[in-house]
Amino acid sequence: MIEQSPLKGTPMEIEDSLRIFLTTATSREKRDRILNFLSSKKGQVKFFKLLSHDFIKYLDNSNFIPKLSEKELDQSGYLYCSHKIHSKQGSPLKILYNSAPWEGSWLLISESGKVAIYRPEGKIDDEIHIRTNHIAGKVS
Repeated sequence: MIEQSPLKGTPMEIEDSLRIFLTTATSREKRDRILNFLSSKKGQVKFFKLLSHDFIKYLDNSNFIPKLSEKELDQSGYLYCSHKIHSKQGSPLKILYNSAPWEGSWLLISESGKVAIYRPEGKIDDEIHIRTNHIAGKVS
């Protein structure tokens, strides 16, 4: 199910998978800044803008892989878009991938936070597939 996140009121509910992913997939020097974005409504607006513009600069490219496997795409996950549309319930990644918008940028993350696909704005053919090798509680 894809829903529009609220523009007013309290911050949207951020799934743990996004926090896990950002903790393990971002570069050490930018990790705290991006995680702080999730704690407030104003910060979440910045996070969604970041998806459109500079998110790639926050990622640790040692986690980039050529393509996620079919097994990984069968995992449940969440979709976060620069237009603030996100999935509320964990649907399989391949279904979310097919429902992702053509315009704007988006981030598709597994419930475990271990795999993701990031599509930068205007880069339909330049999706970045990401697999982190984190151990719970141990982030470098």
